Amino acid sequence: MSMPATIKRVLLCRPTYFTVDYIINSHMKPYSVNTTTALKQWEQLVMTLKSLGITIEVIDQEEHVPDMVFAKDQGIVKDGSVALANFRYRQRQTERQYYRQWFIDHGIKVLDMSNMFIFEGADTLFFGDILFVGVGYRASVASCEELAQVLGIDVVPLRLVDPFFYHLDMGFLTIDPKTAFYYPAAFSKGSQQLLKRLVPSLHELSHEAAKSYSANSFVSGHDIIVPKGTPLDFRSELKKLDLTVHEVDISEFKKAGGGVNCLINVLA
Repeated sequence: MSMPATIKRVLLCRPTYFTVDYIINSHMKPYSVNTTTALKQWEQLVMTLKSLGITIEVIDQEEHVPDMVFAKDQGIVKDGSVALANFRYRQRQTERQYYRQWFIDHGIKVLDMSNMFIFEGADTLFFGDILFVGVGYRASVASCEELAQVLGIDVVPLRLVDPFFYHLDMGFLTIDPKTAFYYPAAFSKGSQQLLKRLVPSLHELSHEAAKSYSANSFVSGHDIIVPKGTPLDFRSELKKLDLTVHEVDISEFKKAGGGVNCLINVLA
């Protein structure tokens, strides 16, 4: 296995006003969130990240933008610049202004985007020298060309075909520049074949693993943070890859369709 990238600095949003009061994906359960429990779960995630030597930056959540807690969605940070997300749903579009200001205030250059094409950060995953983009639900194929231009990287679209896996990081998990996990049924047949060609060591997720948000885990070096409830066979495969598994409970965030990776935006 190649050496996974070690994450140095991340951005999270404190879930002060986290709730679910609308439905824009098939996971959402309105008025079901216990905000106190969600905050405790978030604090446990922060503690776990700190235990791995990762610097934590925190943006405070504004009222009336419950999904602002999902920092990964907000854009792609690369080499000190950020391509801000262009959200599909109006319920999420206000989040963008708060993150834009945070990035500016912290010296991260906001890249000039046309904002003609939808994409969200959780639909984008770096894999070696390329960027995979999950298209179909929250990102358009047209966004891929613009992202390639503004980020200066090769971009490969992967078509998502199951609304349960509405973001790429729900059905695809990168481990290192040669290794990844995926849930085949989340992708079109053509995209499945493309992944088999581009990923030298491609591991299939079981249906149970995929449904338990196993792909929405977070990797740093030889450590991986997984959501509580991931099946033993998945954890066994991770250990065979020389990964140390850390478990956190993110059950409250699942009620909005978000997992571990959704809560974290990698800055460096």
